[in-house]
Amino acid sequence: MLGEEALVPIGQPLRTSSAGALSHGSSNNLEILSHGDEDTLEYRIKASDKTGSKPISLWHDVTLVHVDPATDRPTPYLNFVCEIPKFS
Repeated sequence: MLGEEALVPIGQPLRTSSAGALSHGSSNNLEILSHGDEDTLEYRIKASDKTGSKPISLWHDVTLVHVDPATDRPTPYLNFVCEIPKFS
């Protein structure tokens, strides 16, 4: 199923298990890694799963609707990722 989109009705769980999740609805299972000095052109932020074994695309693998990690249910909140560099 990798690379395929799946339509999920609102109110239904977005993931069947956290181990096989293709999308991430909260930061509960993400680890954010930074490289380079902040406030420089070399500064980068990358994400991976908590085990560090799988890189996560903040553009493609984060769902629009936030998922409550405790219940694995959608919330009325939206996830937002800004890729515009600071002061540009």
